[in-house]
Amino acid sequence: MKKLLAVMNLVCASGAVGAVQGNTPAEVSAAIGRQGAGAFLRSLDEAAVDRLFERIGTGRADWVALAPKLAVAADGANAEGLGIAFAYALPRNPAAVSKVVDPVQGDSHILAISRVCGIPFIEDAPKNYKSKTLHAVSAVTTANPHINARCLDALRTS
Repeated sequence: MKKLLAVMNLVCASGAVGAVQGNTPAEVSAAIGRQGAGAFLRSLDEAAVDRLFERIGTGRADWVALAPKLAVAADGANAEGLGIAFAYALPRNPAAVSKVVDPVQGDSHILAISRVCGIPFIEDAPKNYKSKTLHAVSAVTTANPHINARCLDALRTS
């Protein structure tokens, strides 16, 4: 019985890695649902985590929508990586990002507006990031105006 459980754990873990390596946000979401966000993140190697965050950083709404599920268990490097992925996603799809930022939690929350919109790059931000992002966020008309205004304030003061 113990051997069967060990094999099942390996299958689940490899499925999570496979989902990030080349499949869909729906498959990643299902893996998070089966394993829980913490177990899902722990099952990924560094390269798979990087690919996951790169996909969120594309700004595609279906990848961005995974962030709240991941944020509940992200800590340390994963929390920082998720914040940076959001920074990349923000100028590409500010409407999608504004749907998942947390307007209530304090600055320490991974999805807090001040963090997501506060240019959280470890190294230098991409060239013209601030001006491009200000322009993109200013152009959004479908998002919550209060969230947009707070995001613009965070960008301007960063």
